[in-house]
Amino acid sequence: MNALRTATLAASAALLAGGVLTAAPASAAPAASLTNTTAISGISCRTTSIHQIGTKKVVWDKGMAAFTVRQYLGYCRDARGWAWMNFASTYVWQQYHVRGFGYRAQVGIAVKGEDETRGYVIGPNRQRLTWSKPVRTVNLCTRGWGKLYRLGAESSQGMTSLRC
Repeated sequence: MNALRTATLAASAALLAGGVLTAAPASAAPAASLTNTTAISGISCRTTSIHQIGTKKVVWDKGMAAFTVRQYLGYCRDARGWAWMNFASTYVWQQYHVRGFGYRAQVGIAVKGEDETRGYVIGPNRQRLTWSKPVRTVNLCTRGWGKLYRLGAESSQGMTSLRC
């Protein structure tokens, strides 16, 4: 488990261009400058505002731990301006990836009471870390959601703990 945590944090840190994953008070909004931002599925987010929320979910497929789903909170800017947003990630474990077959990660934010995920993204073939689009759902009960599509089949889905 520590290897997965280390690998996930290393991949997250690389994606966030060296930014530090720290918690920001929910009531305080970070300055809306473009410094120290990173793109999460095409949407700018303040690097220092991003932190994991809820409990991660490890999903098993083909008899092994295949991927981990996590949910995040960050101060991001979309077409409507800056706001606190939720987004999710799927991280495919090395032991699953080295098997060599094709897979595509699916990821999004599941909102309690809704049938479809928000911010839904399907990653490219064999991409190990895939992010959903940040969405304005912090006032709703949400879970990070993920699944792998592989060789005409789908893995079990994974969902983080519910956050309201």
